[in-house]
Amino acid sequence: MCKEYLNEGIFNFMINWRETETFEYLQGEYSFYESYKAAWESAPYAPTFVTVDGVVVQSGHILLVRRRAFPGKGLWALPGGFLNQNESVADGVIRELREETRLKVPVPVLKGSIKSTKVFDHPNRSLRGRTITHAHLIELNPGPLPPVKGGDDADKARWFPLEEVLQMESQLFEDHYSIINYFVGRV
Repeated sequence: MCKEYLNEGIFNFMINWRETETFEYLQGEYSFYESYKAAWESAPYAPTFVTVDGVVVQSGHILLVRRRAFPGKGLWALPGGFLNQNESVADGVIRELREETRLKVPVPVLKGSIKSTKVFDHPNRSLRGRTITHAHLIELNPGPLPPVKGGDDADKARWFPLEEVLQMESQLFEDHYSIINYFVGRV
């Protein structure tokens, strides 16, 4: 940083900002993306990743997880993740949902509660690279919210009132706010 090009206040702010948790977080996130992309540099074609996300709604609440690690460490997200090579998209979303939330709803009930699906495939939806997600709206019958607990990639799982989630855009990972908004009108 060249001090002669900045006024003293801005220069001091920038020097002090390097010592903040925000700077440390951004540096960690940037390092994650650089390493992630470097791991795929030798692939003969740019990779396309396939993920699944569950938009689980019950009694006016939506189920979210807090991400344990980069990318998006500490941000809230829809439960989901990468599709395994040997599973269908529907099986993948149920697996990820149960791994990340410990949701104690039987698999047949979860599968029978899938009301809608949509592919989100904007080429720039993820800084990791081309990532296509298959999002599933899962509407559970009204009643008491089943207990949840973070697991796998999530350090926390929690039911949020839907109106609260609609105020959390800056706290949500990647395009999950847009995915939620897409499905809100279908609930």
